[in-house]
Amino acid sequence: MKLSVIIPTHNRADTLKTCLEKLMAQKGVNFEVIVVDDGSTDHTRAAMSDVRCPMSDCTDIRYIKQSASHQGVARNKGVQAATGDVVVFIGDDIFVGPDFLQKHYDRHAEYPDENVAVLGYTTWDPGLNVNGYMKFLESSGWQFGYQFLNPGMIGKAEPYKFFYTSNISLKKSFLEKEKFNEDFKCYGWEDIELGYRLWKRHGMEIYYEPEAKAYHHHEIQPSDLPKKMRAVGRSAVHFQRLQPEVRVIPQGLRRRALKLATNNATLPLIRILGDQMYYKFRSWNEFLKGVENKG
Repeated sequence: MKLSVIIPTHNRADTLKTCLEKLMAQKGVNFEVIVVDDGSTDHTRAAMSDVRCPMSDCTDIRYIKQSASHQGVARNKGVQAATGDVVVFIGDDIFVGPDFLQKHYDRHAEYPDENVAVLGYTTWDPGLNVNGYMKFLESSGWQFGYQFLNPGMIGKAEPYKFFYTSNISLKKSFLEKEKFNEDFKCYGWEDIELGYRLWKRHGMEIYYEPEAKAYHHHEIQPSDLPKKMRAVGRSAVHFQRLQPEVRVIPQGLRRRALKLATNNATLPLIRILGDQMYYKFRSWNEFLKGVENKG
């Protein structure tokens, strides 16, 4: 069984280089790496040329350059180019643990059914200064919801909600039944939307393997919250148009209550309750602004 690791990238040459070096240290698994450059203007191509493929395990590193077209297009191109039996998605700012690929491989060997995907565990790179907002993103469900999972097959009614392309693998033959929607232009939801279609139409199941560890090397500041959450809100609108039967945007009384609880007058009062509570309500405030296309 061969694995194809697909990495979209955009203007993160030095981080990508470290990402690739971590992959090149993987042992015991036959794999290839496909980097899809989404319109980078930095030295990404040169950084890639410095990374050597240990031919005993990694059979190939390929570089595909496209004009800036967003991650959905990049991932689809990567899947099209992949020659492996299993496709592994990570980001260009993901540093994998030493037995990352082995854990993905083992679970697919254990669960060979085409519809079984494997979700690994992603946390912040310990080399970063992990601030309070980053801790909130990790624990709140806005970015990841690992705290809601136990190792093994996800028994929840809606496993697609955990379709995180920072660390997930699927049989290529199963993934080819659907594609990433290429009309998402903002951060968020494009991976969940694909996961929903794979689950709803083809019965996808997800096995959670926390030992397939990856470390997210991307420092995010509290000042980034408005831009990030408004983008998530705009992407949620597109998700809702594509999948109207899935309610991801609050409606009616709940939406009015959230707007009342998160307005500019109440947020300073909420901050008295602590940063984590403030980030929770501020996130909803900015998310709803994105939904309404404000700012």
